[in-house]
Amino acid sequence: MRLLSVNLAQSIWTCSIFELNPKGKSLYPLIPFLIGLYKFRRFPSESQLPDYSKGIKFEDGDFKNSEGNIINITLTIHTNGFVVDTRSSTKDSDAFLAEMLTQLSKDFDLPNYEQIIRAKNYVSNLYVTTDKSLELINPRLKEISKYLSDTFSYPFEIASIHFWPDETGNRPRFIFERVLNVPFVEKKYYSSAALQTNQHLELLNKFEEILSAS
Repeated sequence: MRLLSVNLAQSIWTCSIFELNPKGKSLYPLIPFLIGLYKFRRFPSESQLPDYSKGIKFEDGDFKNSEGNIINITLTIHTNGFVVDTRSSTKDSDAFLAEMLTQLSKDFDLPNYEQIIRAKNYVSNLYVTTDKSLELINPRLKEISKYLSDTFSYPFEIASIHFWPDETGNRPRFIFERVLNVPFVEKKYYSSAALQTNQHLELLNKFEEILSAS
């Protein structure tokens, strides 16, 4: 499985904003502080009252990762935590949050973030390519593809496979499917999983091994 591009590497750190600021300090200076530190090009106006319920969004910022590369970041602050989007990896998204919250703790005399973060969740959306066909899962499924191809006079094949949890509600799913409006011959696939980027790639490689053994 070869990675073509990272569409989204999202880290979601859950906590209470009120526990991060237990004494109710004015955090209005936080806006220009973050803008100056990470060079956000789009950000809330300092004259606006913060509405954490809708999310306070800082977009198109710069963050230097551990490899020395400058990556683009988007930060959204909610009452129940922080969401960071990058197109590099969830490792970088996590690193940004750790650095930012450490800096806020230092400059604004706030509690250590490690004491208040309750959970870390992820969204990974990737574009990949592979020579393996989903029809390898069961070669007899080609009979269905052939029937449809013969009926409509253009090619059909299995285009997606989804793994869902046996629960209702918004639970993590694993999706692997053809990229929409791209010819089969280009062998391009989209995959989404609630995993860190490296785990997602590991899962996709395992999936490709299974197809290879079919």
